[in-house]
This record gives sequence, structure tokens and C-alpha cells, in this order.
Amino acid sequence: MLKRFFMTLLCLISMAAQAQYPERPIRIIVPFPAGDGLDIQARMIGQKLSERWGQPVVIDNKPGAGTLIGVDAAAKSPGDGYTLLLVTTTYAINPSLRDKVPYDPLKDFVPLIQTTAIPLVVVASNGFAPNNFTDVMALAKQKPGEVTMGNSGIGTAAHIGMELLNSTAGIKFTHVPYKGIPPAMTDLISGRLQLLCTSPAQVMGTIREGKIKAVFTTGAKRMSQLPNVPTIQESGVAGFDVNAWVGFMAPAGTPDAIVQRLNKEIASIINTPDMKARLSNDGSEVVASSSEAFASHIRRELDKWGTVIRNAGIKAE
Repeated sequence: MLKRFFMTLLCLISMAAQAQYPERPIRIIVPFPAGDGLDIQARMIGQKLSERWGQPVVIDNKPGAGTLIGVDAAAKSPGDGYTLLLVTTTYAINPSLRDKVPYDPLKDFVPLIQTTAIPLVVVASNGFAPNNFTDVMALAKQKPGEVTMGNSGIGTAAHIGMELLNSTAGIKFTHVPYKGIPPAMTDLISGRLQLLCTSPAQVMGTIREGKIKAVFTTGAKRMSQLPNVPTIQESGVAGFDVNAWVGFMAPAGTPDAIVQRLNKEIASIINTPDMKARLSNDGSEVVASSSEAFASHIRRELDKWGTVIRNAGIKAE
């Protein structure tokens, strides 16, 4: 009888705490450097949460080890709603890419919301002859392994997405990983690199300046920012649809009431006209999924990229 009383009391205390949430500052761990495009998204959302709730939202940048440092720190945090984690496609790629990761992607976190999807764009040096997907494929088949394809590093959505294209289209690009986009852009503009796969935000300004050219995009439909650039799918590779994605997680054990409140507030924030416009300007498409839909999406991504990585024999260096 006494045990039941204490269990009921604890339950009531927990419910009261959830009803008053948040009562203190919230930390968002971002496993990328300050100033990165994903860091900026986290800061925009964090600022709006702070304005709505009257509590500080602190961005804690923990870059390194292909996002593993930040994810590990979040996994070891209490599941009380006061630590959140920004995640990207890398969250679903790392478990297959690396021999060991410090987290179980299905057990150590509760999905909160997928905020955005980001179709990737493949851009080329102006001196590279092909101007469209069909011509690129023809050259890649004519000269297997001679066409260079750069990205910002091993295990990124751009890297694994192009490995999927290799296997789907029966071609082989020479993979050239860089430590970030700036050095890759230098080589692309100079002609030392032929193709670069990346997020639109990283290259849109350079495309507009005419220093490089957009050749094709990876999403299911054309990007509004690049309406004249065809997708891989419409160019003949049926069903090809690769997006980088962004979302938020919370450590396992976070009460469902807090999960649903965070989902509702973040969805409301990113669906405001000004936020949608700012995200769209960077090439991002607002998703604002439910927690349950994001969980299903992560499971599909784990399976999808695990298959690509195993078939290509890719391992992180």
C-alpha cells in the first residue's frame, strides 16, 4: 500500500514538473562548428523558443569525429527535456560507416521532429564540358573512374548519395573528399575538380556569380531556386530521391508530454512565413513531421544507407 502511495506521488510530481516545463535554460547540442548552416538553423529555432517560453536556449557547439562527439554528449545527458540534439543524415549513416559508434540510434534517443529536407545539387567547373545529367553519365561511362566528384567529407549525405548513384546508374565517379566546402570550391573554380555535390546554400551565390554551373539536383522535384536544373529522377534514374535532412532528438527517457510540446512548438516556429522564407532561401524544404513520423524516417534511412555502404564497401578513415 505504501509503495503504491509513493509511486502515485512520484507520478504526480512528474506530471506537475512537465506541466511547468520549461523552468530553466534549455541546451541544444549542435555537433557542428558555430557559423555552419546547420548551426544557424538551430540558433534561429532556439531564439524563437526562448522568446515564446521566456527561458534561455543555449547553443552548445560540439563538432568533431563526424558528429560523434556531440551525439555522445547528448546520449549521456538526462532525459528531462533540457538537453536537445540537432541531427542530420549523418546520424543514420554513421552506424554502418564506422565499426563502433557511442550510441544506439534507435534506443538512446527519442525523435522530436524532422525540421527540414535539403535536396543536394551537383555543380561543375565551367571548363567541364557536360552541362546536364545525361552528358555527365555518358562521360562517366566512357571514362570510368576518370570523372572526379568532390564533397565535404567521407560519410556525408553528399558522399553516400553519390555512391548510391554509382550503383544505381552503373557508373563510377572518383570520390574526392575534402575537409569542408571552401577548399573544394577553390579546386572546382580552378578546374582541378570537375564535379562537387553539396547543399545549395553552400554554392548558390557562386552559381549566381557565374563562377560555376549547376548540372543536376538529387531530390524528387526541381528546386525553386534552380528551376532550370533537372533532377536525377527526371533525367532517367527512376525513383532516385536523395535529401540531406535535419531534425531534433532528445535523450531516451524524455517524457512524452515534453516530446509532444517540443514538437508542437518547433513545428509552429518553422511554419511561420518568415522562417519558411529564410529556410527556403538556403535550399531547405520545411517538413515539420510528427515525432512518430520522424522515428519511421530514421529507421528507413538506417536501412537505406546501411545497404549502400555495405554494397560499396565504404569505411570511415
